[in-house]
Amino acid sequence: MLTAALIVVSLVLGYVVTVALSMVSTFAIVHFRRGLVVQDRRLRTRYKLLQDLLWIVYSAVGGYLALLAANHAPLPLTAMLLAAILILVLWKNSQETRQVGLLYMLLTSACIIAGIAAAYMLRIWQTH
Repeated sequence: MLTAALIVVSLVLGYVVTVALSMVSTFAIVHFRRGLVVQDRRLRTRYKLLQDLLWIVYSAVGGYLALLAANHAPLPLTAMLLAAILILVLWKNSQETRQVGLLYMLLTSACIIAGIAAAYMLRIWQTH
């Protein structure tokens, strides 16, 4: 029971950190570099690729903190659940899916997995 509670708390922490970092950077980029983001009322490809690179970093940070908080809970399970939650929420946003397209959504999903995998590898490396 304690392990399940620990996993839930670590997942909430990882999710909140990842999404907060994404929101802050999105607002900052839009505020300071609007021309990078939109052209003719459409998102620019450079901006979408920048967001994907940032998703790797943000999911790695959120994943690392989640795995750190999970401490004695099964780390592979925690990492997979966090990746699944982030990807599920991404794909549930139907407006974003229509706006950016299938290829971008697949790329973003892969970036989330890569970031959490990097966090997992770092955490495993630290525990051994």
